[in-house]
Amino acid sequence: MKNFKANYLKVGAALAASALSFGLMACAGNSNVESGSVPPAVAEIRGGNSAPANMPRYVAPKAVTVFEMKIVSGDKQIRVVDKPTLAALDFAAYFNNPIRLAGKEEKPENYQGVMAGAKLADYPFPMLDSLSSYEPNAVTGVEPIAWEPFAKLLYSQTGSDSLSVLLNGVEAVKWNEPEVFRAFQSVTRLWGVPSSNANAGSNAIDWWVEVLPALWTGRNVFYGKLKLTSIGEVAEILNYYLTGEMNSDDALNWARTLSSYWYPTLNTDLEPHTAGAPWENGRPFAVMRGNPMGSPMWIGFEAPAFRMTDEVIRAKQVADSLMAHGEVIPVDRHLDTSSTFRLETLNAIKGTCPANEATAAFRKSLAEQMAKLPKEQNAWAEVDVNGNKVEGGFLWFRRNANYLLADKISGQDSLHNPLPRMIELKNYLDSLGIQLLVVPVPVKEEIYGEKLVPGTAADLCVNLEGRTFTQELLEAGIDVLDIYPALMAAKAGDEPPHYSFQRYDTHWALPGELAAMELLAGRVTQYSWYAESGAQPGSLNLQETQTLREGDLVAHLPDAEKSKYPADNLNVMKVYKGTETYKGGKNSPILLMGDSFTGVFESVDQKSGGPGSLLAYATGLDVQVLTSWGGGPGVRSRMMKMKKDMQSKRLVIYMMTARDLWQSPMEWDALR
Repeated sequence: MKNFKANYLKVGAALAASALSFGLMACAGNSNVESGSVPPAVAEIRGGNSAPANMPRYVAPKAVTVFEMKIVSGDKQIRVVDKPTLAALDFAAYFNNPIRLAGKEEKPENYQGVMAGAKLADYPFPMLDSLSSYEPNAVTGVEPIAWEPFAKLLYSQTGSDSLSVLLNGVEAVKWNEPEVFRAFQSVTRLWGVPSSNANAGSNAIDWWVEVLPALWTGRNVFYGKLKLTSIGEVAEILNYYLTGEMNSDDALNWARTLSSYWYPTLNTDLEPHTAGAPWENGRPFAVMRGNPMGSPMWIGFEAPAFRMTDEVIRAKQVADSLMAHGEVIPVDRHLDTSSTFRLETLNAIKGTCPANEATAAFRKSLAEQMAKLPKEQNAWAEVDVNGNKVEGGFLWFRRNANYLLADKISGQDSLHNPLPRMIELKNYLDSLGIQLLVVPVPVKEEIYGEKLVPGTAADLCVNLEGRTFTQELLEAGIDVLDIYPALMAAKAGDEPPHYSFQRYDTHWALPGELAAMELLAGRVTQYSWYAESGAQPGSLNLQETQTLREGDLVAHLPDAEKSKYPADNLNVMKVYKGTETYKGGKNSPILLMGDSFTGVFESVDQKSGGPGSLLAYATGLDVQVLTSWGGGPGVRSRMMKMKKDMQSKRLVIYMMTARDLWQSPMEWDALR
């Protein structure tokens, strides 16, 4: 695609190719707040400030642009929001995002066009009325929002998923072709406007939508009004969603969380970047990299309030350089060369996962189960022995299941074989006098094989090649912490609906995390250098809390099923140092690096409750965490840029989901 550097496109121009108007006009309204309190999620966004009492009813003011788009090149954009509200940032992320749209342009092979000639009056949308081919006057001057993140916010605040159910229903309409998995249309814009029903109350909200049919349907964009009027605190939540501005730290946390939710199938990650510093022809506070179809794309998110001048950047670089020079204290390191732990682990794993009739039956049944799925469907629901979906059951991830069906992992091509790269990493760290401990995290499907394939014995080892590869790592002289037995034991204590792994997500829940961290902490204290490391057990404290997390697998279900899986309320153990949440610094003797398993509960959701913080609590040693949301292989290159920080390290723990050992979308390239 032609390079359009410095070409500023205001979102508001028409895209003739898709017959889609980018008329993104915003409003900053008020709402009637009887108690003067701020909804919890909004309070967190705004730093805990309360709303003024007796605010007037929600009214749409003058129109403003939601965001501007700078097209840098065919694979790079910068989206600029004038005011960094959660609504504006969400809209800038979700609207017409090429990372999210990749691969959806081609017509599905089984699409027949059964209702291709249907007129607007005959469209099959029972949840909509007032259908129109033109943007309705009711939304003039009202800021459009992205429905998915707003519906999540509403659910977290009110416990109601009414809006989400209807909007999922719009996107799930299949036009008498239910066998086509891909969505025929998407809700691209949602408007909340004061209700036209005088009997609904002063704060009642009507919802209007813009629906964009997929390009391959040949239909044009259309509009409609949802058959839903929201009352109560919804207007207050909408108002703060539209008007509550974030600071730069909040905005960066927003970007980090978004990247973590999108990464399983879009392979998203945040590029290392100083917030507000130059990138291409802008100064974004965050740069997201996505690689959903094998071709990377970048989108920068920028807010004028977070930009830094060249003078400020130079001053910051000087200050950072001085701080880095004086902050990192090199340690006199020596490797623990004992092979006792490694050999004990090797002996314990040998012969524990044999191929037999039971494993063959499991693999055959799993392969048949996956063969029935549409090729574009990346998640599916747990079923019982009769093939009926289990209410409140688990969701499964296609890539995890593929990993359980893997061939010889070390037999992959040079760009996908992790074994030589693990050896290379060990040799590099050995040269620095730093221990390496590899911690592959078994996938949920491996731990709960009896739920994945009904009729499977609960104690059957179903991951033959994965266990073989762990053995190969140990035989190659690499220390590996085998947490598979601990996770298998932990599930015996499951108390439904709480399990060792999250039901609707790829990650572990607290019981599984604690089981793994107990084993990891025990291993750390066994190193010969631990006694001289200055460890201070008991210097940190724990506080039990909860977080609401929508599973990252829900978005990959058929549209009609998504609303059946609400966010889960999860227990978290947060770690504090005094009254402040814990975070390890550059002088930490331990570097915990890897993929999202190092970041979940650590840098997103309830922070300081992830593996790094829990390990610091248990061992009394500071732990620095380095997370690559886009996949475990990529974190090695980030570590290589931390040469100064590495002077303080005694141990590097490489923790990542084991699925990236097989056909990883992020290649296992050489250290550089």
